[in-house]
Amino acid sequence: MAKKRLLIIGPVSPQISNLRLLSQNLYFLNPYYSIECLDPLATMQECPDEEYYGIWQNQLKQLIKIYDAFVGFSFGGVILQQCFSILNGRKKQIILFSTPTFADSSLRERLEKVISLCSQNKLEEALSSLYQAVYAPHSIPVTSLHYLNRELAIKRLIFGLTKVLKTDCVSILKNCNVNHLHLIGEKSQLVNTNNVIEPSCGQLIVVPEASMRVLESNPSFCKEVILKALNHETH
Repeated sequence: MAKKRLLIIGPVSPQISNLRLLSQNLYFLNPYYSIECLDPLATMQECPDEEYYGIWQNQLKQLIKIYDAFVGFSFGGVILQQCFSILNGRKKQIILFSTPTFADSSLRERLEKVISLCSQNKLEEALSSLYQAVYAPHSIPVTSLHYLNRELAIKRLIFGLTKVLKTDCVSILKNCNVNHLHLIGEKSQLVNTNNVIEPSCGQLIVVPEASMRVLESNPSFCKEVILKALNHETH
């Protein structure tokens, strides 16, 4: 039996290669899905938000013909939420991870700090500040910065994080007809119940003891919830 196809739209990251880890963390879906990743910053077109997400909606109209399931991590989840009008009635399986509905004061303060450091060409400080918040209360994994294209990394971070701050999905979720699963970390300093609302159609689950990176913080809990949502329970 042929595998179904699943598309991951990743979070804001300094380089495309960071997306590989996302599919690795969803290894337990490999028996059921062919997993592919899409860089949310492949298009960094400076235009009004409505036009920007219109570009994504047009792209998704083609992607829904190919993929059975969509997974959005953070900014990737924001993009999917902005495309709910396209997904409505399509019966696609949708999972969001740590996706803010809007930027509250705490999220805004933290992301604006990262953007400011990037604007000052302080990439290492910017990434340190971002990753401390992303992985808190856990320690930051050892990462290497020497292979980064600094100019491109700074551009990606500023563009992506600015979009996160400017995008408000409250009305979309309050009038949502797209069933989906959304997982956020109980201990997350960035995306939490202060800036995520319960959707009118779908399920919001707070992952116990997890940072913003819920799959890395509490993999066994996430695996069980996700397999159940996708109707692939293990017995």
